[in-house]
Amino acid sequence: MRFYRSILFVLPVLFTLTACQSLSHTEQDLSTTNEVITKLPLSTAVQVDYQDEVKLLKINQLLAEEKDLDARQQAALFYERGVIYDRMGLAAHSRYDFTQALNADPTFADAYNFLGLYLLLSQSFDEAFDAFDSALELSDDMQYSYLHRAVGLYQVGRYQLAMNDIERFYALDKNDPYRVLWRFIINSKVDQVKALQTLKSSTQLSDDKRFAWAIVDVIAGRVTEKDFLESLSYGVRTNKDLARRLCEAYFYLGQWHKLSGNLDKAIYYFKLSTATNIHEFIEYKYSLIELATIQRNLQTAKGKK
Repeated sequence: MRFYRSILFVLPVLFTLTACQSLSHTEQDLSTTNEVITKLPLSTAVQVDYQDEVKLLKINQLLAEEKDLDARQQAALFYERGVIYDRMGLAAHSRYDFTQALNADPTFADAYNFLGLYLLLSQSFDEAFDAFDSALELSDDMQYSYLHRAVGLYQVGRYQLAMNDIERFYALDKNDPYRVLWRFIINSKVDQVKALQTLKSSTQLSDDKRFAWAIVDVIAGRVTEKDFLESLSYGVRTNKDLARRLCEAYFYLGQWHKLSGNLDKAIYYFKLSTATNIHEFIEYKYSLIELATIQRNLQTAKGKK
């Protein structure tokens, strides 16, 4: 699930993406302790897009050669380059460019939102909260800053504040299955039974065919995990589309199993989400956060023995 907008208003459309990758995926058996879950569909890890490389060269050229760019135009170019670096998985480059965008234009709400997420990844929570606060103060369009701030508050144990933010995020689009899932995840920390009941009461509109509703059905108990896994590749034409679907599906399954106390399964699913290389999806980033948090908690628990 993406959360950013393209802000490159100073350039015409640089290039049109072309060429779909052919579908190629394998299956492997996933075992945990004494239980075999099922055969899990896998995608080939997504590689850097050639068109992104070309766009990157064009932006670099503009920044180096165009001397008449004003501060807002420079900020837009830095932001757009940061987004491309993010898709490539070059976190340090991306974070630097979002900082550069804000240096050029301190009112750039989108850059605050993106920078805040990178600060969450580095566990710089106070700085992340400041960034999300700035994004929300500067623009009414920064809906995902509520989500990211909720996740950060959840990570530091400030659960009531996290619930307040996730309810704001959910209220802005109650028909969004991703918001339904995040509402369940955040609220489960306080009252998992109530959170599950709320998720079960969520209604899918008849014309809403988004795949994430299938994940909601699994958690609600309307579809078995096995049947869901077997249907993951249905209707998918390209490897990249499959990778995107798997990145989301495995992350939310990981969250579900973590909340259910099945930590081994959760770890496997989070690792499978990151194996897709869909760096720009928040599910990829939050899988990294979950794995780091789990490792830290296990090391802490081991040290107390």
